[in-house]
Amino acid sequence: MAGDTLSERDLAEIERSAEEARRTILEAPDRRQIDRYLSPPSDTPYSLEYAFYLLGNIRGKTVLDLGCGTGENVVPLVERGAQVMGIDISPELIELARLRLQTAHVEAALKIGSAYDTGLDRGSVDIIFCMALVHHLDIRRVRDEMLRILANGGVVILKEPIRFSEAYAFLRGLLPAQENVSEFEHPLTRAELAMMTEHFDVREERYFRLPWLPLITGILPLLSSAMWKVDGWVLRHCPPLRKYATVVAMRLVKSGGQGAAAIT
Repeated sequence: MAGDTLSERDLAEIERSAEEARRTILEAPDRRQIDRYLSPPSDTPYSLEYAFYLLGNIRGKTVLDLGCGTGENVVPLVERGAQVMGIDISPELIELARLRLQTAHVEAALKIGSAYDTGLDRGSVDIIFCMALVHHLDIRRVRDEMLRILANGGVVILKEPIRFSEAYAFLRGLLPAQENVSEFEHPLTRAELAMMTEHFDVREERYFRLPWLPLITGILPLLSSAMWKVDGWVLRHCPPLRKYATVVAMRLVKSGGQGAAAIT
């Protein structure tokens, strides 16, 4: 990608990703951190496990990990039998992803590219696995590119930070910003999530992580597992509290296409 074709937002994301790459230390593959995503339960309290659950049977499917970063999710996607591609705008992160795949002894097609212009053929992808990427981007542009490259009945597995409560957004804004955060990124509002899901059928969704959870697990780390389970139970059984959730995971099916049954 030529520098003069990149927006200020793109350049900020490349800079942020380069800093992430500099802080990343690749270690030998942890079998436990791969196995947990191979067949997670539907009631898992963890949003990434739930995203992998939403994939269903992907053996033989063409799966794009959009915004693949250092390739952590690519490894279990390959082990589940998919034909996997990974795209990320950061050369440094893609290089780390290649090293990760080598140490894990798996193969996938990785490339440097923009989520707005992937270079993939129209209708060539069965499933897009997109973890915490959209909130960095121009939502309409990335959504339209997803719709272009997805096959009829194609699926997006989406996980994003959200902030639906204006009161919580105000209180959170009083706290110091997290490190290595671009000025362009922010948790999705309800309206922004609605924009992202336009032209898709939302088949399944769940909300995760109430604001108190990081505070309690930080103070009482021995209770972390129990608190995650409590958090998950509360959000499943008390719908009014979902507006305070900080993460959503959902399964989107391209509307109006044929062949959805092949992936559902």
